[in-house]
Amino acid sequence: MTGTAGGAEGNSPGIVIDHPRRYELFSSLALPGVRRRMFARLAELAGTRPGDRVLDIGCGTGALTRAVAATVAPGGGVLGIDPSSRMVGYARDRARRRGENSEFAVGTAQGIDVPDGSFDAVVTSFAVHHVRKDERERAFAEMFRVLRPGGRLMVADFRGPAERHLEMVSAAGFADLARGRVRPVAHWITAVRP
Repeated sequence: MTGTAGGAEGNSPGIVIDHPRRYELFSSLALPGVRRRMFARLAELAGTRPGDRVLDIGCGTGALTRAVAATVAPGGGVLGIDPSSRMVGYARDRARRRGENSEFAVGTAQGIDVPDGSFDAVVTSFAVHHVRKDERERAFAEMFRVLRPGGRLMVADFRGPAERHLEMVSAAGFADLARGRVRPVAHWITAVRP
């Protein structure tokens, strides 16, 4: 289900989940009946509003992307990026069938291919721990770079990784850090780009 992508170690984004249907099956079995509510709550914590432009990093099959897209309509949109072209294809097809206000592209957290200040919010769920350890600080610096001043960050992960991310979020320059938990498994951090 996972592997290291990118060829040479120095070019690798980290561990990439590359089987969207298996991932969806696993997620529905691991979080029966609560997955949709958990992502809706995480989208709410991101503080997104109608008209916002949002980036979802490590979007996978688009669960958080869809939840956030509902909060930014009308007039807003979400770009989901993931290093797996298969996950992006699956998410794109699903969004197109449902008529959602979201786009998807292949990309990594540590090399986001958009201009500075492009987004009102950046969200990511259960993805940063897949980024190579030596690239995580760079990933948070990229999140800071692509946010406009006053833009919001919401990072959700399992408890252990979330605790380690807190220091990197602060080091990247974010302010107004807060953290908490959305049951059953999401530990979140929110912050603002000054």
